[in-house]
Amino acid sequence: MMQINVSSNIKEVTRGLSAVQRKQIPFAASQALNDVAFEAGPKGKVLAERADKTFKGGATRFTQRGFKVKKATKRDLTAEVFVDKNQAQYLRFQIYGGTRFPLHKALMISTDKTRLNRFGNITPATYKQLINNKTKYFKGVPKGKSGQNYEGIWERYGRSKRYPGGQRIRMVARYVDKAQYRPLFPFAETTQGVVFSQQSGIAVRFRKRLAQALRTAR
Repeated sequence: MMQINVSSNIKEVTRGLSAVQRKQIPFAASQALNDVAFEAGPKGKVLAERADKTFKGGATRFTQRGFKVKKATKRDLTAEVFVDKNQAQYLRFQIYGGTRFPLHKALMISTDKTRLNRFGNITPATYKQLINNKTKYFKGVPKGKSGQNYEGIWERYGRSKRYPGGQRIRMVARYVDKAQYRPLFPFAETTQGVVFSQQSGIAVRFRKRLAQALRTAR
C-alpha cells in the first residue's frame, strides 16, 4: 500500500489566497489526490504497464487488474494506492521480497522441464495433468535416489508398445518447503513518480482543481 499525503506541497501553492478562497482548498486537494492515485492505478494504468514491462513474459490481465485506490475526501486528505488482496498474495513477494512458505505441506515450483505459459506460470490445465494423470506422472522420490532435491513430480517418457511405462523419467515439478524472493517490482517508486511528476503530478493537478473550484464557488 502507498499512502499519498502532500499537505506541504499544497501549502506552497495556496500562499496568498483569501479566506474565502481557502475554503475551496480541501475539496480541490482531495480531487487532485484522487487524480494522481487513479492515474497510477486503475485509470491511467501506470502500475499495470510497469508490471507488464517488469515481469518475464509480461503481466497477466489478472495482475494488471489488481491495482486499486481508496479515495481521499475533503475531510481526509489521504489517498491510498494498493494491491487487491487476491493479487497481493503473490505480488507482495515481487514488491518486498522475502520468504514464501507453503499453505499446506510443500510448495510446487517449476523445473526446466515444466511446461509453462508465456507468463512463466503453470496453467490450471497443466497442473491438473500433473496431479491426476497417474499413467504419465508420479509424485515422490524415484527408486534409487534420496534426498529433498529429488522430491517432486516426475514424468515417464520414452513410452512405446514395448515400454508402456516409459524408458526414462524426468522431474517436471519440484517440492520445496520454502521459496526465497528478491524485490523485483518497484511499486512505491512507480507511484511516487506519478505523484511528483513535474508535468502532470500533484502540484499541476491541484492548481487545475483549485482553479475549477474557485470558478464554481458561491
